[in-house]
Amino acid sequence: MMALQRNIFNLVFGINILLVFLLIFENSLVIPPWLQVMGRMHPLLLHFPITLVLLFLFWHFVVVKKMVGNDWIVNIDRWLLLLTAFTASLTALMGLFLSKEEGYDIDALQLHKWSGVSIAIITTIWFAYQEWVQKIPWLHYSIAVLSIGIILFTGHQGGIITHGPNFLLAPIESVSAQQEVLLSEAEIYTHLVQPILQTKCYSCHNDKKLKGELRMDTEALLLKGGKNGKLWDSAAPDLGLLISRVHLPLENKKHMPPIGKPQLTETEIRILEAWIKKGANFKTKLTDLAANDELRMIGQEKFSKSAIDEFDFEPASTASLKKLNTDYRVVTPLSKTSPALQVDFFSPAAFSLDQLNELLEIKNQVVSLNLNKMPLKDDALSIIAQFANLQKLNLSFTQITGKNLNQLNQLKSLKQLSLSGTKVSKEDLMTFSRLKNLNALYVWNTKLTDNEIIELKKSLKSVMIEKGFTDDTSIIKLTPPILLNEEQVITTPIKLKLKHYINGASIRYTLDGSEPDSLNSKEYNNDILLSGNTTVKAKAFKKGWISSNTIETYFFSSKFKPDSAVNILRADDNYRGDGATTLIDLAKGELNNFKSRKWLGYKLNRMESLLLFNTTVKIKSVTLSTLVDIGSYIMPPTSIEVWGGNELSQLKLLGRLTPPQPTAVTKGYLKGYEINFAPTSLKYIKVIAVPIAVLPKWHPGKGDKGWVFVDEVYVN
Repeated sequence: MMALQRNIFNLVFGINILLVFLLIFENSLVIPPWLQVMGRMHPLLLHFPITLVLLFLFWHFVVVKKMVGNDWIVNIDRWLLLLTAFTASLTALMGLFLSKEEGYDIDALQLHKWSGVSIAIITTIWFAYQEWVQKIPWLHYSIAVLSIGIILFTGHQGGIITHGPNFLLAPIESVSAQQEVLLSEAEIYTHLVQPILQTKCYSCHNDKKLKGELRMDTEALLLKGGKNGKLWDSAAPDLGLLISRVHLPLENKKHMPPIGKPQLTETEIRILEAWIKKGANFKTKLTDLAANDELRMIGQEKFSKSAIDEFDFEPASTASLKKLNTDYRVVTPLSKTSPALQVDFFSPAAFSLDQLNELLEIKNQVVSLNLNKMPLKDDALSIIAQFANLQKLNLSFTQITGKNLNQLNQLKSLKQLSLSGTKVSKEDLMTFSRLKNLNALYVWNTKLTDNEIIELKKSLKSVMIEKGFTDDTSIIKLTPPILLNEEQVITTPIKLKLKHYINGASIRYTLDGSEPDSLNSKEYNNDILLSGNTTVKAKAFKKGWISSNTIETYFFSSKFKPDSAVNILRADDNYRGDGATTLIDLAKGELNNFKSRKWLGYKLNRMESLLLFNTTVKIKSVTLSTLVDIGSYIMPPTSIEVWGGNELSQLKLLGRLTPPQPTAVTKGYLKGYEINFAPTSLKYIKVIAVPIAVLPKWHPGKGDKGWVFVDEVYVN
């Protein structure tokens, strides 16, 4: 037994010599792939020395002391210390190999690395001189305390590297911070988006660990992106890299967060998607959103229990709220449990001063008043000044001239005031120096000059004054047209509905999949009917502007709806939707959420499904609606076959299609494959789609099997 201990100790001593040597010449160290594999065992091994050293200390200072002279007990004591030294040395060596991979902050690693090596060396020396050390009690206890201290420090540094700064106390601080936030002050990024990034993303993308050359712990670095590019694109169908990686299959190595890390919840994904769709603004407040906005409702639910403004007034009566809500004026609570109210006016043509006067019935409860674009004149200011608890007032693009604007100084609680598009002057605004709570003043599209803005900022030092961006030399790019059609499945002819919010912008479109241009493509009008499978592409143009990006939407025609459907071969267990019903429910799957129950995913099996009609129908085409997301291994089928007939045992091949395969990774898209054939009367249709067996060499997952995703089969 002593010989075995001696041999293991010699091995441990050799590892320590190797550790010191490698640390000295670390800058010249190159780790081959097979050693990288060993390095990645570091997280697995590191638990052994921690457990063993604690077990040794308990055994040595509790058990051995009570059973002095028992050789068997003492021998276990020596084995525990030896195994501690062995596993600590091996863990440090594996960690050194792992540290040479990219993505780690060098400074953060240094402390973790040297403290880990220190544990290996200390425990090795402790074993070698154990009998001598035991004779000096103070030294013995000092080494024990030092070992525990270094282990705790090493573990803490490792936690910072792998889970991000302050990982240990983050949940407590998060709860504390949430409780301090008032709903009226909550910002979408700071209080909804950033906490998600902190808990799910910072651990791999911080100043200590830089996976993919990406840091996410500051706004500037979020906007910068990483080696794979920008994190989001609000105009892209899949919203860009961040959201597309979240929606990848869990087994995909590019799925984020990686497997083994806490995953995003459905609500967290909805928050990120909604924030990006709104332009990913870092300063927008929840109360800037409409009352029925998805993010606003999530925020009200999140903050209603712990972050409601502590208003000291009584809530308005239900009868008053019911009476004051009209088609042109909406009165809503600021949150579920708050007595504070928000009022929004609509339809300038229907507005009258009487509608404002009527609100005096709830003047103490109104904290937000939106009169944007209403034909409001200066005489209305005396009415508004009576809303004593008003915190947010929007008078943008009204007929306010600035006369009597000082009446608003009675609004001691006012925090935000928007006077954009009005005729106010610098002198009018100077009077707001008395409003101690005012922190934001919006004066876009006013006659104020840059010098006047500078003077205002000097007088209103605590107020953010936002004038907007003006630059006569810049050529601005148009935003894409907006598609207003909610339905993508055409059962009867429908009108194409396109819109652009920039006055004077023209929309050019094509229906054949070609790229629209300003010369040859038709200009959009309201009389365009869609009746069959159609690829609509549209683009906005305006003189003096850069033309917009192209929007593309595929409309699917469905003349005959099968009475039932059966999956002959089952879809993958993770992507089974609602079974074969998914194929005939006319519910389109979403591009950026293939985990929904609207998709069937096939990888191990080919798709083979049967559609059944109660009576004979005469058809001439079948369209297979699919998703193609190359980065997620979801590819076009290698072949599609349509079989049909009136007897299940006598189905005939009606048509076959071999879809072209992509040649590079692109953004995800929806694709319909139409198989045409001679008109045929039948009661049964069988559709077969075969997934790609081996992904091509250019694909990140080369050699793996691909997926086929289908949401609908349309019969025409």
